[in-house]
Formats: sequence, C-alpha cells, structure tokens
Amino acid sequence: MQKYDISNNKKCITANPTKGLALVAEGGGQRGVFTAGILDSWLLNDFNPFDLLIGTSAGAQNLSSYITKQAGYAKKSIMELSKHPNFFNIKRPLIGKSIVNLDWYFDQIDSSSHRLNIDCANAQMENRRLLVSATKAQDLTPSFFEPKNDGWLAPLKASSALPFLYKQGVKIGDTHYVDGGVASPIPIQEAYAQGAKTIVTIRTVPSDYEVKMQWAHKLKSWLCHKNKCPKVLDIITEHENSYKDALNFIKTPPKGVKIIEISPPKPLASKLLGSSDLALQADYEMGFKMGTQFIKNASCELLHH
Repeated sequence: MQKYDISNNKKCITANPTKGLALVAEGGGQRGVFTAGILDSWLLNDFNPFDLLIGTSAGAQNLSSYITKQAGYAKKSIMELSKHPNFFNIKRPLIGKSIVNLDWYFDQIDSSSHRLNIDCANAQMENRRLLVSATKAQDLTPSFFEPKNDGWLAPLKASSALPFLYKQGVKIGDTHYVDGGVASPIPIQEAYAQGAKTIVTIRTVPSDYEVKMQWAHKLKSWLCHKNKCPKVLDIITEHENSYKDALNFIKTPPKGVKIIEISPPKPLASKLLGSSDLALQADYEMGFKMGTQFIKNASCELLHH
C-alpha cells in the first residue's frame, strides 16, 4: 500500500493552467476514494492543467487536497475519518443526534494531523479558481463558494451536509445550506457558465448510470397537498431532476464545448457510507490506474484543446 506524507509532499509552484479547461468532480461519499486515486496519480505526475475546478461534496473535498498538492490526503480522510465511529453511527438518532457528525469530522480537518495546506492552495489559485457547490436549504437552489474568498472549511462542510443525516445543515451568513449534490450533483453546467470550453468530469458511478426514482414522484403525488410537501420528497426529486439535467448536458453539450468523462467501468465496490477497507482500497487503486492512463492518453490533447 502506497503511503504519503500529506503535510508537504509537493512543491507549490506550478505552471500556468490552460485557459478554458475545467475539471468537475462528482460527490458520492466514500465512493470519492475512486476520485482520490485519480487525483493522486495526477499529483505525483505534476499534472494540473485546469484553470477552473468545481466540486460537489466528496468531490469538493478531493479537489481541495488536489489544489493543496497533498497526495494521499483525501484517501486518508475517507479511510480513517469517514469510517470512524465518531463520524458515522446509525444509532446516534436514538439520543437525538445526527447519524453523521460533520462537526467532529471538520474538527479533525482543522487539526494539525489532517490540516489542509491552505497557504499552498492560495498560491495555486493565483492563476486558477476552485468552486465548491452547496444547496440553499430554503429553496433547494444551487450556490457556489470560492474558498479563497469565502473561507475553506464552512463551504466544504456545507457541500457535504447530507440532508437528514446531518440534520441542521450549515449556516453561512444568514443562510442554511445542505449537500451540494441535491441541486448540483455534477456541476458541469456551472463550469460552462464560467466560460469553460473543455470540461473533464470525474464520476463516481459508471457513465451509463441514470437516476430512477419513480417511487419518489408517486409518493409525492400521494403526500403533497396544496403546495405542502414533506421536505424529504422535495429533496429527492430535486436531486433526481438536477442529475438528469447534468447527464443530458454531458450527452449533448452546447456547440463548441468538449466534455471528457472519467468514470468507473462498473459500479464501485465502495458505498456512500459503511464501506470496507478492502472495497475502498480496490476503488482507490482503480482510480489511480485510470488517472495514470488518462495522462498518457489525453494530456497532450487537453493542453492543446
């Protein structure tokens, strides 16, 4: 098993990125270990030609450690912190607490042994941008934070605040936010809105995956009356519709826009939560191999897009 010193394992200085080239990272909880493998392979090859990076939930956390050049950081966070009983405990609601303890998780992220190298990240973003997606809890519309200007941990926490698993959401300013995956599960449209012409998107499910939640629509028709509807159903259907919109964008992008998708060839062994170490390690290694192969096959094409 490859090990890294996450404190300072890469120099911060990088070449200028390629204008109009964006990287988008999907969420997926512990399935993000696949993305971590891809990005670690790129870090170890000094490959980061992107001038815009946008991530949702676990994807945002992965991109953060990519921009800080801390190879191994995301894998360590997933395999150690997200598996810790202090973070995920299905029995916690019995004592009136959330199943997922994001407060504890981000306390660890802010500690010396798991701290992001923010100075390096800010240096990287002199010539590139990182955006983190979150969803406004009140109306389920997407928002995008720029950590360099808006701070790091609060947007990352908001982007990862799974509705009902972390009950209160995250308050930034006067607004409460929940997981970015509700309104922007694959924030590829935002990359286009920001001017990207070539977009690389890292998925945590196979490319032919489609959201199928007909039961949610049926249940909504039974339970929703006079514009009143249980919030959970609104969240499910908003996620479904947003996901379908993103898939349609990937399949039929606007004229002049090129999309390159990196996705696992089959469903990952890891899950949203509760994955085994063997599953996480296997998915990480798959991502690392695919990331290495991507550089060999596509890097020249990207740099001259």
